[in-house]
Amino acid sequence: MMNVLVLLEQREGVLKAASVDVWNTLQRLIDEGLGAHVSGLLPGGGNGLPEGLLSGSGIVHVAPDPLYRQYQPEAWADLVADAVRETGADALFIASTALGRDLAPRISMRIGAGLVSDCTVDVDPGGSLFASTTFHAGSVSVRVRPKTAKVIYALRSARTPSGKLRAGAVETKLLEGSRAPGGQWNPLLTKIVRHAGRKKDITEADVVVAGGRGTGGRAGFALLESLAEALGGAVGASRSAVDEGWRPHDEQIGQTGRSVAPSLYIACGISGAVQHLAGISGAGTIVAVNRDPDAPIFRVADYGIVGDVEEVVPRLEKAVRSVLGEK
Repeated sequence: MMNVLVLLEQREGVLKAASVDVWNTLQRLIDEGLGAHVSGLLPGGGNGLPEGLLSGSGIVHVAPDPLYRQYQPEAWADLVADAVRETGADALFIASTALGRDLAPRISMRIGAGLVSDCTVDVDPGGSLFASTTFHAGSVSVRVRPKTAKVIYALRSARTPSGKLRAGAVETKLLEGSRAPGGQWNPLLTKIVRHAGRKKDITEADVVVAGGRGTGGRAGFALLESLAEALGGAVGASRSAVDEGWRPHDEQIGQTGRSVAPSLYIACGISGAVQHLAGISGAGTIVAVNRDPDAPIFRVADYGIVGDVEEVVPRLEKAVRSVLGEK
């Protein structure tokens, strides 16, 4: 029986959806035959854990100390490494967010664990866990079974449908004495600068409307923003659109950007290079809008519309608002 620890990432007291997905993925695998006990670690969770947010069962250890409320790499790494040792965890699971990708190697060095980055996990018919990841811009898929005694898995976003999750009781337990002696760390984070506006994080959004070079520029992205607003979603971009300066880097989706797993992904003017497809492998329904009928994006799309973005997107938005009863 494996002992599994899940790092639950929070930001300003709000649990990240990507971490909830990791927890729920483990609960689903247990239902499918994985023999494991699952526990969680919530650094800086001063307000505890919202009831009913996590499925299945297990104990979440909460480190409430203010030291952990904002991400401090060395402090978090020491905390998680200590928790792995104290719980006797064989495997640590982390969401492959920007924080997770920064933190995982630090913990790996502290506990001598193997690290499988940007992966998915599943269970074979014998009940054994294995990981899958990709190389060479997503063109090569491999199955990984680490041989180290302890393993860290950094999971890419993959939403688990709520219908596949079991109800249960998740307990919380305060992690007493989790603060290190004063002066052990020199905090790297000294100030938080917030951008004005209410832009959604593309990794948290259930709907993502993304644009590429085929949008034609900033004016084309204005159409995408309007459609995303109608759908209650977020706007993403391909690398080419970011390189052109049309969108900020935090909206870039793909191998050198971010991975997303929305229920609905609408790709507008995106050709579908393997580097971009590597970032949307966890998406549910994919809709592609492109003037080129031979664009690679159509090979992975569930629905495809051949046409110009500036003509198709406004009509899509009009249809959406009509269904929703909006003007």
